Amino acid sequence: MIRRLIALLFGGVLFVALPAIAQVNSIGTSALTISANPTYPGPNSVVQLTAESPLLDLQDSDVEWTVNGTAAGAGQSISVPLGALGSEVNVAVSVSGPTGNDSATLAIVPTSIDLLWESNSYVPPFYKGRAAPGSSSMIRVLAIPHFVSTGGTAIPSSDIDFTWKVNDAIDEAQSGIGESSAVFPAGVLYSTDNIDVVAQSTDGTLSGEASISVRTGDPELVLYEDNPLFGVMYHQALPSSSTASESEDSFAAVPYFASATSANDPSLAYQWTVNGSSVATDPQDPSEITIDAQSADVADITLSLENPSDPFFSASGAWQIAFSGSSGSANNPFGSSQ
Repeated sequence: MIRRLIALLFGGVLFVALPAIAQVNSIGTSALTISANPTYPGPNSVVQLTAESPLLDLQDSDVEWTVNGTAAGAGQSISVPLGALGSEVNVAVSVSGPTGNDSATLAIVPTSIDLLWESNSYVPPFYKGRAAPGSSSMIRVLAIPHFVSTGGTAIPSSDIDFTWKVNDAIDEAQSGIGESSAVFPAGVLYSTDNIDVVAQSTDGTLSGEASISVRTGDPELVLYEDNPLFGVMYHQALPSSSTASESEDSFAAVPYFASATSANDPSLAYQWTVNGSSVATDPQDPSEITIDAQSADVADITLSLENPSDPFFSASGAWQIAFSGSSGSANNPFGSSQ
């Protein structure tokens, strides 16, 4: 059901990747353990290991370390370099002193997770970036684990148990074996949500963790010329002040990151003014406006955008267009032909 919902919401375009972390298996008595920082070290990284004990006085004891059977140093902490995915590092620590003797072992198998996300908010055609979340939008997150066993076998997502958390609260409904993706509502406007996933192979031999921070913000209004021959000129946004070479020109507003399916989504309410006067728009195309030089040589355009069903939704913009009044054949706005 979750995967079908995701497909309906987003279709399948992705985003940006973040690295994650690894598997640490510690074996020791209750008197001596080994902690790792980070808890889930990644491939080709360095992990700091620390011997810890609630009973032994480690500062007055001899603490000796070995890595893969070779002496690696003395002291309460050491740093250990790790290898590629699937490579195992075996660490042992022994303690002898006036408060007692003990030992512990640690097996580290690096893993990584790519954590990808996108929002279902609106962006125009040809936009190469990622849709940022706005008020009332949804966020889809996809975890791509890179788990390789010590035998060199890649572990598929279907054999991995995923636990999803938002701001440290576990989402039980979207967690489970094979649940490598999840959908969350965007947070409160101007807030930042921390989304985490902890993944563990079903046999318990490999695990990893990844996290992202996602901020919810206002939509952004951008104005473009709607050229009669070439259509909306998405490659060149209009600055706050610009010049129109024709005696009449049409302009299209694009509500980047609005919670809408299109610029003319029925949930959006456009309010245009030109030189202080309200301007009626086509109900089927409210995101566009046409102005001619006979009405004004200089047009001061303002636009406010609201969603009556969402009190947190708000966007506005202002532009000044000077009309040169020229006529004749249209110029190629993309430059001369080669």
